[in-house]
Amino acid sequence: MSANLRERLYRTEAIVLSRRDYGEADRILTLFTPQRGKLNAIAKGSRRQKSRSGPQLDLFSRINLDMARGRTFDVVTSADAIEMYERFPRDLDAFCAAGYLAELVRHFSQENEAQPALYSLLQRSLTLLNQGVDPWGVMRHFELAMLSLLGYQQELYSCVNCGEPVTARVNSWSPALGGMLGPECGAADPAAMPLSVNAQKFLRTIDRQGLSTIIRLRLASSEKLEVERALGNAVKFVAERDFGSLRVMNMLRTVD
Repeated sequence: MSANLRERLYRTEAIVLSRRDYGEADRILTLFTPQRGKLNAIAKGSRRQKSRSGPQLDLFSRINLDMARGRTFDVVTSADAIEMYERFPRDLDAFCAAGYLAELVRHFSQENEAQPALYSLLQRSLTLLNQGVDPWGVMRHFELAMLSLLGYQQELYSCVNCGEPVTARVNSWSPALGGMLGPECGAADPAAMPLSVNAQKFLRTIDRQGLSTIIRLRLASSEKLEVERALGNAVKFVAERDFGSLRVMNMLRTVD
């Protein structure tokens, strides 16, 4: 093997964030890797019935890949499954949640930028969804943890305007300012949304105790909607865009 060829070859773990058909038998993949960040790759012949790598390259699967650097796309030369998520094809809620997490990572990750903590968060979240953990809780935990990892930690304990600790009363949530506003500082962001005491407690429980605790908690439907809107608006503000996977989930809710 020539030195030039050895320099082009590498091996990486990856999660398949998205894929699309290309040509007669190929697929273009968007992959997320712990040390190389996001990358686009081509899996030649992976749609053929006898392809060895095709079955391993399922959406959201976690795999070990042998890769070769290419001019436009890196090329998948072999794929070995680490973790396949057999629940997703038969559980629409889990599948939609996985799609939302993958869309967030596609937007917030960068090519050739190592983000091992974000990779680990995504991997753990997909595993939990596959194990049947409540998709709503997994999504809310992912949103808050992801914002913190990216440097957009939300202030849950003190007013972002005056710095005073928030107390057990209806306060406001300001995505633009990055967290809670006390009643006396509501004018700092007229667009801030009110949050009930229970919704605030739930957000702080996510932050302090993580997913294992919040999945055992019970919120009223109205309180769940508050939490969902609060975190969703924070993500939307940072991203400066809407997410199509959320629109799909909301459409499915109306059908139900």
